[in-house]
Amino acid sequence: MFSLGGISGRLLHAERPVWQRNRLLDVSPSLQLFGCLVILLGALVWPLAEDQAGPLKILLVLITGWAVFRHGRQLLRSPVAWLFAASILIQILSWAAIKLQHPEWAESSPKLHRFGNWFAFAAIACWLGGSVRNTLLLWTVALTALLLTPWVVGEGFAEWAAGAAGQRIDFGLHNAQHSAMLFGTALLGLAVLAPRLFRAVKPFSLVGLLWLAAVVICALAVLYSQTRAVWLGLSLAVLFLGIAGLRTAFVRFGAQSWPRLVAASVLAVAALVALGTKFGGIVVERLDYESDTIDAVMAGDIEGTPFTSTGIRVRTWVESLGWIQERPLLGWGGKGRSLVIEQSQTMPQHLKDLFGHLHNSYLDLQVNNGLLGSLLLLALIGWLLVGSVKTWRRGELPGDLLLFFLCFMLYWLVINCFESYLFFASGGYVFGLVCAGVATQILRADFARPPAG
Repeated sequence: MFSLGGISGRLLHAERPVWQRNRLLDVSPSLQLFGCLVILLGALVWPLAEDQAGPLKILLVLITGWAVFRHGRQLLRSPVAWLFAASILIQILSWAAIKLQHPEWAESSPKLHRFGNWFAFAAIACWLGGSVRNTLLLWTVALTALLLTPWVVGEGFAEWAAGAAGQRIDFGLHNAQHSAMLFGTALLGLAVLAPRLFRAVKPFSLVGLLWLAAVVICALAVLYSQTRAVWLGLSLAVLFLGIAGLRTAFVRFGAQSWPRLVAASVLAVAALVALGTKFGGIVVERLDYESDTIDAVMAGDIEGTPFTSTGIRVRTWVESLGWIQERPLLGWGGKGRSLVIEQSQTMPQHLKDLFGHLHNSYLDLQVNNGLLGSLLLLALIGWLLVGSVKTWRRGELPGDLLLFFLCFMLYWLVINCFESYLFFASGGYVFGLVCAGVATQILRADFARPPAG
């Protein structure tokens, strides 16, 4: 007989279960199976069919809210729960203030989903249940979906060929910047978590070859999407990773690590030289494109800055400062960032019609929600960073997951200086998946449910 309970029992209570039991929510096996299917389907569906992911997001909110209030009320004492409550209050205050003083620029109602998307990781973390295996399975599903996007929503071989020929490509995602951000995150994960993989499988096994293929695909996607901010963010993250690797090697092996480090360095330099010979032209051309704009900015000639990609950013950033100064505490509400562009006296109309944000998450946040919004983001990131390090020191967060998270946060904080990823679905998707894997361990360490009985 077909039985959801029977299926959930086999998946959750086998000798080596596919999905490990939940240590955060005291839910039935059937409900746990349902919750894990929702987050796995969400990770799979969003890159391949974004329009179809909306109902899954709503379903996740509903089942998580019900499960926490019924079976995991200890989680309501977590700082992230209080930060979520603060996010609702701040958005209502920003909306109410602008509604009273400038009703013509206010939205019809407060749009709570803007900050709500930041906290999707907490809902996902509840269903991961404090399990590293569950986290790695979720990330694997998300990676698989991303690797399929060039063939499902992109143009397949034709788009890859165009990228190799020097054209900027996006694989059918929102635009090239968002494509680069997604593949850059995947590339970081593949690099940092590789030692874990190769402790379980041989390098030249099928799984090892699939890992290598995924690395090549992600690296080429980052290159062909031609997004300088992602290149910068990845470079800094890889530098941090290299420093962390050197420190770990010296602590673990001491002087005996020198031969391995020299060999690894030689291989890395050889790989960079080979890549530079093959693809250096794309990078050089992309970097040289903005040289006149950068010269004008460095000379302080903002009014003479060309309306290039960088020039538009710099002009809108400078104009946003006056708006921030006028309403520093609560900002201008949900339309604030678009008002900066709409009311600009220097930007041509055809560019005003194209852009509705400042290409900088932090300025967008400060213009929209003021200092209270910025402090909320700072507190959220601070909780994640401090909590992840403390949980690792207590031996309850694996070191490679911590290292991936730290590399991602460095990368994430840098690239959000040049694009408003925090306010786009792609940014919420990536931030939610990565942070959930760390947050579930933090919550398990601090707020695991008490033993039954």
